[in-house]
Amino acid sequence: MAPHSRGGIRTHQKSSLLQMLRLPKLAARPHLPSWSLLLLGLILAFEAGHRPTAAIPVLRKVDTDDPLNPRCQVVDDPYDDLKDDRIFALVYYGRRTYADILNAYLERNLRANGGVLTGVIFAMVKYTVEDLNYLVALKQRNPESYIIPWHMEGGAWDVIWRLADEPGAYYIKIDDDVTYIADGAIPEMIREKKRGRFLFVSANVVNHGILSAVHQEVSALPHLAKPPIPEGQDIMNQKLGPWEYRGPIMLDPNFRIEHTFYSDCVWRRWDCAAWVHEALLWRLENQTSCVFDFGLFDFHAHGYETMHDGIGRSIDWNDNFFAFKHEDFDDIDWDGVANDDEREMSTLHPKRRQEHAVALGRAVIAHWTFSIQEKGLLANTTLLERYRARAEVIMEDNANQFYGGKWQPRGHTWER
Repeated sequence: MAPHSRGGIRTHQKSSLLQMLRLPKLAARPHLPSWSLLLLGLILAFEAGHRPTAAIPVLRKVDTDDPLNPRCQVVDDPYDDLKDDRIFALVYYGRRTYADILNAYLERNLRANGGVLTGVIFAMVKYTVEDLNYLVALKQRNPESYIIPWHMEGGAWDVIWRLADEPGAYYIKIDDDVTYIADGAIPEMIREKKRGRFLFVSANVVNHGILSAVHQEVSALPHLAKPPIPEGQDIMNQKLGPWEYRGPIMLDPNFRIEHTFYSDCVWRRWDCAAWVHEALLWRLENQTSCVFDFGLFDFHAHGYETMHDGIGRSIDWNDNFFAFKHEDFDDIDWDGVANDDEREMSTLHPKRRQEHAVALGRAVIAHWTFSIQEKGLLANTTLLERYRARAEVIMEDNANQFYGGKWQPRGHTWER
């Protein structure tokens, strides 16, 4: 299913200032001098360009008589309740070939483009000169919304999180290899965060150390099987196309996901990672992706530090994509963040505060890869190409609606 278009959300930009000055409310005030009309028109034009002007089409899960086949209903939501909030994406940046895909979704979610993101902060982690050149090109395309923190000093992981420094602001930490973000995922996470029930609000992450098991447990992952190896390929370089549907429930005993953050199936195995990605793409194509919506999943329902890797590390969830507020870090252990930021965020900081973290079922996103999966996914699947093709539909839509027909710079083919 092609991503929904947000037609008309910036139609004011297609109108000239003269047309705006012909608005009925202005015309009804003939006693105003012409310079006042001009000034008022400019104010209206400025305000129109800095607020959402139309709804975002989002999927809602509607129960039917078959619990495995709900109706995925598209609902337009303007998210007016978030219009006064300052919301920033904090992107762990460094790999332009993946950021190329992510950028399509970031631009789609910018407040300047009808979304809710005030801005995007790119925390530079591991990058080459060309990665940096590509980021500068994205900044030039979005000069008011994209932020490159040139003042960022080298050091440990804490320097990244210290960028979330605006009091009262909300932040969404995003890994640069996020390859799909459902419409409405970001504003829905901020809504849940504002309810004050949980310290941190994670997206519903496909290819996640904990949530992948949840997806299998709620039967969101159908039985999909690898297709035959294409002619001319071999078992070490298969480049498989879409997996084949075999039934609604995975019955192959080789695909059983353990409920732990370092599971064999998913975390260690590229084919398990491929399966969960294939399941998401299959459901997107069949317009049933709302099956992934489990409501809320409390990562700390059974306490803290409940899982261990056997060599001294314990995390309660992977922090690939989650919402927080500046004030959530008021009492954080910055030494702990510097040493192991994921452990501090997911486990130790919530434990000290005696607060919980949650995953929001309707906020579906795809996390491309853990490092141990990456080579296998790239060599043996066409998944990244298919995620990119889906993102290119959004790139074209963004270009036509917001950038005068100009496409974004392409990271996977970037040359300076």
